[in-house]
Amino acid sequence: MSASRLKLQRRGCHGLPGRARAVRPGAGDVRDLLVCLLLVAAPFAAARPLVAQAGSGATIGIRDPNGHPFRTPSGSPLEPVHRVALLSATRDSVRDGIALADIGDRLGFWIRRDPDGEVEYAGAIHGGAFSRFDLGGPDQALIEVHYRIGLLLRARFGEVAARAELYHVSSHLGDEFLLDTGARPISTSREGMEFMLQGSPAPGLTVYGGPGVLLRATPDFEPLSLRAGAAWESPPGAGARFHASVDYFGWAELEWKPAVAAELGAALARGTRVGLLLGLGPSRSEQFLRQSERLIGLSVSHVR
Repeated sequence: MSASRLKLQRRGCHGLPGRARAVRPGAGDVRDLLVCLLLVAAPFAAARPLVAQAGSGATIGIRDPNGHPFRTPSGSPLEPVHRVALLSATRDSVRDGIALADIGDRLGFWIRRDPDGEVEYAGAIHGGAFSRFDLGGPDQALIEVHYRIGLLLRARFGEVAARAELYHVSSHLGDEFLLDTGARPISTSREGMEFMLQGSPAPGLTVYGGPGVLLRATPDFEPLSLRAGAAWESPPGAGARFHASVDYFGWAELEWKPAVAAELGAALARGTRVGLLLGLGPSRSEQFLRQSERLIGLSVSHVR
């Protein structure tokens, strides 16, 4: 392993975990959270006439393939989906080949609809493991793996969907990576809540966004975050089907530096997609979240 890579990987480790504590937002945090809510609500308010014009297509756009409200934003690196990607990662002018191997799914366990079909509620759990491997080393060692599990409450009110998630995230470095680099073992974990709205202002187009707040973190992290994005898929029955998505994640802990993920490609079958994956900003790897990186490569994903 090169000295430059060794130096980079050691610098990416952001310190030993501190003692767990409850994260209590202060007055400034509450004010920032209200601003986030206004920023998220404004596009939905503006898009309401378009949603109304879309008719039943707007409702289809905010249901998942199982008919439950709130379609999973599968282009977001935070969502547990099945994904394999071969990527070139550039960090501080050092370029490495990496592989992502993500496994994730969700289970809906309850749904209730009112007789008029205008309101529906659904419960679900989802979870996944997000792994990163070093393709530049002789043994393609595991670099990092992190886990996310969440309890979801999803709802639809007419042509707008909402999702509240109570989640846990934890991360670990690979054993071979620790031996090769001499890095100190690090384990981060946090629990939080995230609330997002979702709408379909045009056929095939879905937009979503909302704020998040940490309830506990080890080590201590700033509590507030914001996620937003859009996804488009060409209509069925038109031969080849194409898709495009862009996802933004900002976090007060990282001074709101934008983490942007984008995908462009084709749909192979129900829920399966292949295409070009791009990433820019803070690393999507939990262990190196303070390290900026650029990702580009091929991705195959599947979401139910």
